[in-house]
Amino acid sequence: PTDITRDPYYWELEKMWRSLDEEERQQYERKPCPDPITSKNSPKYKFGTITEQLDGLIQSYLKTRGDHNEYTPKDKFTEIMSAKYLESMAAPGESVGLLAAQSIGEPSTQMTLNTFHFAGRGDMNVTLGIPRLREILMTASARLKTPNMDIPF
Repeated sequence: PTDITRDPYYWELEKMWRSLDEEERQQYERKPCPDPITSKNSPKYKFGTITEQLDGLIQSYLKTRGDHNEYTPKDKFTEIMSAKYLESMAAPGESVGLLAAQSIGEPSTQMTLNTFHFAGRGDMNVTLGIPRLREILMTASARLKTPNMDIPF
């Protein structure tokens, strides 16, 4: 080994790869990945078309939940999730970037204005929102002080 920064397992793996003959190497060659179903069928025109990842999440949830649920049967739950997925999609041409920028800009502007309005008042905590904004934008820590929930649509 000429590179001491690499893990010893790397060198072992490379040695194993070089020891394979051409026929054995062929089975590890990258094969083309099929296009996702959403590339062929738009969820807008064919209801129930969802991504493979979301389908996997729904199926794993249904396995943990069990076959019967007093509130929603499996097929109805899948239907509801498909509807929520369709509802969460942005239409072509919709200004999602602009809305995202506004969503970040509005609270910081409001917090800045509140700083001026409440200047000199000891009972107001005006720096409450700025540390949260800094945490989101700058540090991106794995353990957020104010956690939130991501819904995978």
